[in-house]
Amino acid sequence: MSSDSLTIEAVGKLAQTCVQHHPVVVLGSGASVPHGIRGMMALADELKNTLTAEGCEEQEAWNRILADLANGDGLEEALGKTNVPSSLIQKIVERTWLTITADDLALLQRAALGEEAFPLSEFIRGLFRSTNNTLHLVTPNYDRVAEYAVDVADHFHGTGFVPGLIRRREGADGITFRRGNHPARVVRIWKVHGSLDWFQGKQGQIVSLPLSRELPAEFSPMIVTPGVSKYERTHDEPFRSAIQGADLALGTANSVLCIGYGFRDRHIQPKLVERCRQKNVPLVVLARTLTDETKEFLRTSAGTSYLALESCEDGTRAYTYEIPNGAVIENCEFWSFAKFNDLVL
Repeated sequence: MSSDSLTIEAVGKLAQTCVQHHPVVVLGSGASVPHGIRGMMALADELKNTLTAEGCEEQEAWNRILADLANGDGLEEALGKTNVPSSLIQKIVERTWLTITADDLALLQRAALGEEAFPLSEFIRGLFRSTNNTLHLVTPNYDRVAEYAVDVADHFHGTGFVPGLIRRREGADGITFRRGNHPARVVRIWKVHGSLDWFQGKQGQIVSLPLSRELPAEFSPMIVTPGVSKYERTHDEPFRSAIQGADLALGTANSVLCIGYGFRDRHIQPKLVERCRQKNVPLVVLARTLTDETKEFLRTSAGTSYLALESCEDGTRAYTYEIPNGAVIENCEFWSFAKFNDLVL
């Protein structure tokens, strides 16, 4: 094996090790973009084109954000630099909700008609060809790509709310599912930044409601958008319980599979770093382009049992502990999630 190339067989062994340990799955925005959900750059453009600041305080803050975006900052970086007044935060949250909801409902239509392929569905089916009854999935995404993928896979999912249309929070007494006389296979989805279908009423009540293109009257979205207030809001419910569930899942993971995750979120990062450092768990990272933060994590915190794959001009570049600077996989096109499934399932 040359120093600048790897065989599919060598990469496959590392990938299989991760999957055989029934991984906790971490989904980033890169896992949603292929399904038509707008990412941060597209969301920034939408906000620039549609958001109207009012009053001096809002206008000054918004002008600073626009200037940072114009200077090349990403949306999260630009919003994080400015102390945004609460009235402008509300506008950003609502515009973000409207934008992502439109994409999400279009995806729901395609999924219902069988017109959308979900590689995650195939992966879930493959993992449940075992004695395991529960898969933990952690995500900062607001969209419902994970929920749709579980439905298409014909399994149940739980997001911390009881079943129904006006769904109250699950609370301390967790809901269990059965198929006939046997426990059902369930995907526990820990949405650390909230979900498009989570809302808070005027009296403070938190519910999950069926999604429509317009915000329900008298309710506000329970999603955490980027910005300086991001980490303050997550001390409240239902984010607090979601983060605690994610921490427990990652803190006890036997392996981890990250899909489209950029390693930039402080609600997911600490337990992931801790687990990899302490237990050296098998880790696989799939991304079209690995972020600088991901590469830094691999160099300093991922242990010795990791595999990271990204697209390159020659197909797919793989990074391992033995080859930290990466090597091209021989005779391999870009390694999409679907191709990954073909290898490991």
